[in-house]
Amino acid sequence: MKKIIVSLFALFAVACVGPKYSRPEVKAPGEYTQSPAKSDSITDMKWWDVFQDTVLQGLIKTSLTNNRDLLAAMSRVDQSRAVLGYNKANLGPTIDYNLRARATDFGATGESATVAFPTNSYAALGMLNWEIDIWGRLRHANRAAYAEMMASDEDRKSIYISLIAMVADQYFSLRGTDERLLLARKTLESRREYARILALRFEKGEVSELDKLQADQVAFAAEAQVYNLERQQIVIENSLNVLLGRNGQPIKRGLDNESQIMPVDIPQGLPSQLLERRPDIRYSEQKLIAQTERVGTAVAVRFPMLSLTGFLGIASPELSTIGNSDAFVGSITGQLAGPIFHFNQNRRRVEVEREGAKQAAFQYEQTVLNAFAEVENSLAGIRTYRSEYQALSGQVNATAKTLDLSKQLYDNGYTSFLQVLDAERQYYDAQYQKSLALQNHLTSTVNLYKALGGGW
Repeated sequence: MKKIIVSLFALFAVACVGPKYSRPEVKAPGEYTQSPAKSDSITDMKWWDVFQDTVLQGLIKTSLTNNRDLLAAMSRVDQSRAVLGYNKANLGPTIDYNLRARATDFGATGESATVAFPTNSYAALGMLNWEIDIWGRLRHANRAAYAEMMASDEDRKSIYISLIAMVADQYFSLRGTDERLLLARKTLESRREYARILALRFEKGEVSELDKLQADQVAFAAEAQVYNLERQQIVIENSLNVLLGRNGQPIKRGLDNESQIMPVDIPQGLPSQLLERRPDIRYSEQKLIAQTERVGTAVAVRFPMLSLTGFLGIASPELSTIGNSDAFVGSITGQLAGPIFHFNQNRRRVEVEREGAKQAAFQYEQTVLNAFAEVENSLAGIRTYRSEYQALSGQVNATAKTLDLSKQLYDNGYTSFLQVLDAERQYYDAQYQKSLALQNHLTSTVNLYKALGGGW
């Protein structure tokens, strides 16, 4: 008997059917095309070192505490951990107990009717059930559950990073909108004043009605832009409040976008490091591992299943004799059961899981490709928006001088009001685009931090 048990355990340890996982080969570029590779990375920085605005830091901390999506992701991690524990428990035997007591009383007439049976019985039994996992069905299920738990944790990290990035992005958008709204209000004030002056001059016959109407037109256009930006401001504030897990309320402001202190040089590390840094890549890989293990589970179902059942305890017709040595009862049964003909159900089950593994592999490869593209786009955004902002700063200075000169020429009768309007529009547009370029530069830094898998 001892030899049989040892042999079963040896078989249990080595026999495991199904495929073995190996990471798909994804060729990573030697370096990012948009920037020379460096040995360190922005992901080595904590998010509060990247985003140094103390108000923004407070908003991020609030979101990490209250955001419902993140809380749900944390719950999914706990749930998958419980599933893993359940699957681990399946590897061992189950032991139950059974306590029984019966007392009956039949009169003489009942006994003569031949329906009598032993009147009393008492038993205390321990029950054993154990599936010997010869072919690894339970082990595959256990490894699949572990991979799912790891995937849920990577999903939590991914949501964590995305949440930080979304809060920072919305905050920079809000501060940019604040700047453009202030610009629009100043422009409206200026245009209204100019329209008032032209109306007075028109009444005196000094300018044409066309000049007056054109002044009114640009003033109304500026007023409409103010309302448009006010609406954008409200929408962004509400979006931020949702991320913060609270009802709508005013968002506290900190530094404006011009005053934000961000890393000047953005180190990005090597592309090969991206496979280990990004939670969404690791999430996809863990899902692939889990699906690969499910293939093994499906294969193992096609083989015989060995199980042991038994009981051990004491039983007696009288309570007073239940402690006697001859009251001992016990039994053990070994059972080997397997499929013979199931109309290809088991084979089709394996095919289903294998195709699922192929899909998971393709999804993993696609996630990696997207990750490289996101890093390249973010690097390009940082470089080009910085240059665009510098160019627009020069344009703002030039258009300001052009507007001032055009007004002087018009006031002295050397040019038409149309030239003043055109110069004023160019000045406003240059300031507006400069504000957008700065906001997009900050957002590109946020996107790079997210793309490189930083923040958790």
